[in-house]
Amino acid sequence: MKRLPGIIISAIVLLLGSLFQLLMAVLMGLGGILEQRQIQFGGHLSGVTAAPTPAWLPIFTYVLSALFVSLAAWGILTAVGLFRVRRWARYSVLIIGGCLALIGLPSMVMMLVLTAIPLPVPASVDVTHVHTAQTITRIVLGTGAAFYGFVCAVGISWLVYFNLKKVRGLFADAAGLPAHGRRPFLISTIAVLSLIGALTCILVAILPVPGGFFGWILQGWAKVAVLLAWAALLAASGVGLWRLDEWGRRLTLAVQALGLAQYVVFLVRPSLMTRYSEEVGRSMNLAHAQQLPPQFQAIVYNASFGLGMLVLLAIVAILHHYRTAFRRHIEPSQNEPAAIA
Repeated sequence: MKRLPGIIISAIVLLLGSLFQLLMAVLMGLGGILEQRQIQFGGHLSGVTAAPTPAWLPIFTYVLSALFVSLAAWGILTAVGLFRVRRWARYSVLIIGGCLALIGLPSMVMMLVLTAIPLPVPASVDVTHVHTAQTITRIVLGTGAAFYGFVCAVGISWLVYFNLKKVRGLFADAAGLPAHGRRPFLISTIAVLSLIGALTCILVAILPVPGGFFGWILQGWAKVAVLLAWAALLAASGVGLWRLDEWGRRLTLAVQALGLAQYVVFLVRPSLMTRYSEEVGRSMNLAHAQQLPPQFQAIVYNASFGLGMLVLLAIVAILHHYRTAFRRHIEPSQNEPAAIA
């Protein structure tokens, strides 16, 4: 079967990105080993005195390394499926593209916002070098914005290309026609993100750092209970969306409403976020680290909350737009007479 050039290029890009993730996983694993050795030597490694390393940090690093390995494996399998023109690979690359777009766009906008506001300079920097330090910082942020812009562009290009009629037809001819009522790829993307969010909540629940919920700073078992409950909600909504169950759509809408309400609380009372950041810093032995100017912190927090609210509103709009897909899933009505063979 003849493969389209766009499919081959997409598979190569996905394969290269997966190999990069594997490299990052290896580097994180090595970092976890160094952190563990630093804990064993009481912060003295190679004759250099360092700040105390939290005992949980190596475990957290190993978990992140395993996550990168899992994502790399997903990408490699999808790339192989694209080379072999498997129908499931098209849906997989659509989900990956949606995730890249949702991650890349807010990150790019955030870095562009940071380049446009006055940047604080550490007190240790000489006064004559302030302008140079700010310029270098803006260059770094601009490079990061360009990187995330590329990530977002790749994601959007896959969403567009793999929904073209000729591409859909190629994958359909290779593995049969798709079933009626097929799950929209944006719904699949939200479902996968919900499941990833559930795993993230479980990971944060076992870490000895405080949690935040509607302005309350949670510690110990209270934090664990809230995060596990939130993980259960995210997992249930992800499963419900994947199965195209109406209750899953409504539960996801409720989760987005809670998220929006929490953002509003922090926007109205920005001091709550500052206090939470200080508690996190103390738990990570960063209590004496240099604090950013309050005005700069406020700009960063407000920009983050604004982008977060836009993402949640976009999810709500998607769930409303595809509401008929959930209605079709629960049809036909129970009142219809059974077919007689």
